[in-house]
Amino acid sequence: MAPIIAVKQAKGDPNIKSDAGAILYVNTAFAALGGFLFGYDFGVTSSVMVMEPFQAYFAPLTPGLRGALNSLMGTGAVIGCIIAGWMSDRWGRRDSVAISSFVFIIGGVLQTASVHISMQLVGRFISGLSVGACSVLSPMYNAELAPKEIRGRLVGFQQLMINTGLLLSGWIGFGTNYISTDWSWRIPYLIQIIPAIVLCLAPFVLPRSPRWLVEQGRIDEAHQVLAKIHGKGNFDHPYVLMELQEIKDNVELENNIAVSNYWVMLKDKMNSRVLWVGCSIAIFQQLTGANVIMYYAPLMFQQAGLDGNMSLLANGINYIVMVIFCLPGMWLVDKIGRIKLMVIGSVGMCVGFILMAALYGGCGYTEYSESELMNVVNMSEHPAAANAVIAFIFIFVAFYGLTWAPVAWIYIAEIFPLRIRSKGFAFASALLWCANILVGQVTPVLMDAITWGTYLIYAVVGIIMLVWVILFAPEPKGMSLEEMEVVFHGPLIVTKLDYESYLEAHRDELERKRAEVAAAAAGQKVNAGSIGGEKA
Repeated sequence: MAPIIAVKQAKGDPNIKSDAGAILYVNTAFAALGGFLFGYDFGVTSSVMVMEPFQAYFAPLTPGLRGALNSLMGTGAVIGCIIAGWMSDRWGRRDSVAISSFVFIIGGVLQTASVHISMQLVGRFISGLSVGACSVLSPMYNAELAPKEIRGRLVGFQQLMINTGLLLSGWIGFGTNYISTDWSWRIPYLIQIIPAIVLCLAPFVLPRSPRWLVEQGRIDEAHQVLAKIHGKGNFDHPYVLMELQEIKDNVELENNIAVSNYWVMLKDKMNSRVLWVGCSIAIFQQLTGANVIMYYAPLMFQQAGLDGNMSLLANGINYIVMVIFCLPGMWLVDKIGRIKLMVIGSVGMCVGFILMAALYGGCGYTEYSESELMNVVNMSEHPAAANAVIAFIFIFVAFYGLTWAPVAWIYIAEIFPLRIRSKGFAFASALLWCANILVGQVTPVLMDAITWGTYLIYAVVGIIMLVWVILFAPEPKGMSLEEMEVVFHGPLIVTKLDYESYLEAHRDELERKRAEVAAAAAGQKVNAGSIGGEKA
C-alpha cells in the first residue's frame, strides 16, 4: 500500500514541469467520487432520521438504534480501511476502487429497499466497508497520478469532496422531506447509488496507477500512462522520464526498508512516539464533537425551535458553511501551519460547545419527546436564545471546516517515516473510524440521558485536545521526512522547540538518515531499524 503523499523529494531538475492537461483533472475528479460517497453516506442518515415517515416506518426508533445506524457505518469503515492496502496491492488502486463501489451499491440497495430496521443496519455496515476503503484508495490513486507539486493538496481535495457529499445529502433530504410517503427517505438512499455506479466504471475510464504498475514490474505500461498524463503522449518528455525514474527509486526504497506487517510496526519502540501522535490526531478529529453536529444537527435544530422542514433546511445550510470554510483551510494549512490551525479550531469549537450548552441549559427545559423516544430540550419560550444556538452551530461548523476537517488528514498523511509510512497512515485512519463509531453510538444515548450536558462533555474533551496538541504535536510544515523523524526522536514537549536550532544540533543524525535512505533507494538492503536511529 503506497503512501498518500510522495515519499521523497525529486532528485531531478525542479524546473522540469508536467504538461498535464484536462485529462489529469478529469481522472482525479472521477476517482475523487470515492470521497463524495464517503460524505454523502455519512450525512444522509442524519437527514432521514428526523423524517416522520422514517420514524413511523421503523418505530420504535430508540436512541440506541439511532446510534447503531451511524456507528455501524463506522464499523464497516474500520474493516474497509484496513483491507484497502491488501486490495490495492493485489488488484491495483483503480480496480479496487471499482470493487469497493460495487460493495457500496449493495449497501445502498439494502438501505433503499429496507422493510425492517435490520436491513437498514446491515446496509449501513456494508456501505461502511466501501466508504472506509475508498477513504484510503481514492486519495492514494490521485496522489500517485498527480504531479509532485500538487500531491499534498489532494488530501485536502479529498476532504472537499467529502464535504460536497455531505452538502448534497443535506439538501436532498430537505427536498424529499416534503414527500409524505416512505419515498421521502428511500429517495435519498437511492440517489447515493448513482455515483457508485459511475465509479464502478473506473476500469473502463481511468488508467492504472503508474506506481502500482512499477510495483508489478510492468514498467512499459507505467511509462505509457505517465506519457499520456504528463507528456501529451511523448514518451521522451523530460518530466515523464524523471517521474518514472523517481517511482522506480521509491519502490526500490520501500522494498528495502518498509516493515512487513502491522505487528512489526507496533512492536518496534522506535515507532512508538510517531504512532502515538499520529493516531491521537486521527482520534481527536472525531472527538472534536464535529460529528455530533454532522450526525445530529437536524435534531439540534429541532430542539432550538425549528420544525422538521426548517431543521433540514438549516442542516443544508450547515453543509454549505462546511464546504465554504474548507476551501481557505486548504490554503491556510501551508501558510500558517498545521498546529496553529488545529489550535485555532479547538478554541473555537470549545467555546461554541460551552455557549450552546449554556443557552440550552439556561433558556430551555427538558421534556420527553414521544416522536423522538428520548429526552429533548425545549427552547420555545426563548426564541432569541434558540436563534443564538442556531448561529453558534453554524460558527462551530465554520471552525471545524477551516481547521480540523482538512488538517487532521494532511497531518497523519505526512508525519510517518518511510519504513512505516503506508501502514502508519492506514492504522491511524482505522483508529479514526473507531473513534467515529464511539461518537456515533454514544452521543444519542448521552443526549437522552443528560441532554445539553453532552455538549459540555465534548467541550472538556476539546480543552484536553487543545492542551495535548500544544504540548506534544510537532509542526511538520516545511520539513522533509528525515527531518520529521529526527524531531520525533527529540523532546517530548515541543511547545517551545526551536526546530531550526534542534536540527542543526543533530545534523550528523540527519545526514546519516539521508545517507541510509539514499543507499536503500540505490538498491542496497538496509536494516529497517537503522533508519530509525538512536533516540536523541
